[in-house]
Amino acid sequence: MTTDDQLKEERAIPPENEPLEQAVYSVLIRTAARLEAELNRVFRPLDLTGATYSILKVLESAGRVGRSCGDISEQLIAEVPDMTRLLDRLERLGYVLRERSSIDRRMVKVTITDKGRSVLDGLKEPVLECHKRQLSGLGEARLHELERLLTTVLGRLQEEKSVSPSGTESLGKYPSM
Repeated sequence: MTTDDQLKEERAIPPENEPLEQAVYSVLIRTAARLEAELNRVFRPLDLTGATYSILKVLESAGRVGRSCGDISEQLIAEVPDMTRLLDRLERLGYVLRERSSIDRRMVKVTITDKGRSVLDGLKEPVLECHKRQLSGLGEARLHELERLLTTVLGRLQEEKSVSPSGTESLGKYPSM
């Protein structure tokens, strides 16, 4: 059975009158959840999640300068609901350090530790292999096309968010699944 056949079998059969956009949205959400679950299995032995891994990646790119909690949130791939709790966990594991500013006590700078850098170095190959395994059936041309299509959708959603009259985030046509 080919990957395409497996995906067709896995996909819930939409009602005949379900709009194509809703069917595509459903497949995207299910796919994202499965991709994330598989990647989390790579992170689990190190007591990490996709969110904590992403925080470490942001801090790694900041170098010794570090980042504020707000800066970290802005640079993450996905929004995280409780940055403080995630930073508490990373600090307990010895992967990050938090330091209050002596100038403005409200400001907390977060930096990655050598242990955190070492963990990221050890994850580079397993994460890459996981992504290759997840997307192996598509081939390079289809991967480029998928990236282009999803980037187009993401760009449109970001434009909508920036022009939202209420100032709240636009969740699009299908806010819950």
